[in-house]
Amino acid sequence: MDPRLTPANEIVACSTLQGKIKHTNFVEGKNYQINLPFVDLLGLPDGKRNRQLIYGSKVKYFDEAEGWAFIQNTYDKYVGYVPQSAIVKETEKTHIVIAPLAHVFIEPNVKSRNVEMLPLAAKVSGEIVKNSFLKTELGWISISQLKRKAELPKDPVEVSKLFQYAPYLWGGNTSLGIDCSGLIQISLLLCGVGCPGDSDQQMGTLGHNLDIGSPRKKGDILFWKGHVAWALNERQILHANAYHMATVIEEANEAIERIKKQDNNNLIAHKRLIGELYE
Repeated sequence: MDPRLTPANEIVACSTLQGKIKHTNFVEGKNYQINLPFVDLLGLPDGKRNRQLIYGSKVKYFDEAEGWAFIQNTYDKYVGYVPQSAIVKETEKTHIVIAPLAHVFIEPNVKSRNVEMLPLAAKVSGEIVKNSFLKTELGWISISQLKRKAELPKDPVEVSKLFQYAPYLWGGNTSLGIDCSGLIQISLLLCGVGCPGDSDQQMGTLGHNLDIGSPRKKGDILFWKGHVAWALNERQILHANAYHMATVIEEANEAIERIKKQDNNNLIAHKRLIGELYE
């Protein structure tokens, strides 16, 4: 079993694992959600960041020890630890943030004081609209930066372009810091498409394979060992990378050659989302 996706530690294991692993304490996960703008999902308490979870993200909560909650992200099944204070019981959300960052104001007025800032794909609740602002549980958010969950975007490449120049951050999932697989994941998430958290998982599950060297089309996904990029067209790719420490658009052939020379890392897969998002 992939430890990134296996909801078990020394203390508890999810009841769905009964008969699959040996453990003495199987529990049912409880339905919770993230209650901070975003939070690092850690591999161990006080350990390294594996991914980030965004406000309103649904999680299964299994256990708490010394202020750390052991959880599993409902969307991509990643497991790990967040501060206990970062989660609350699940509530229904009506809208999703479609801007790279959205301010939350104390009044429905752009001149009022902002009290919070939410990243793209954060989920909030609200029905009252005043002066083109939605009243949410956190405050007022411009409706220009929100969509109802049933009105999600359809083009993940266009969503990814919102992150151009965002700083590179390993394990990041927001415009304040994002990595290569996070860019693919967050853009597909906003379009309502399931996507794993790491590039090796993405290569194994997204789209279907084309021959290396096939003509590239918008929405194709290119994979190296430990790296992934969107194709914008035959000539260009969009990717978050540590070479530029940012999300950038590059000439595809130049990037392929640079990565090969720099890291001795050849392109290993070219995949297409035919039948899912792009024709």
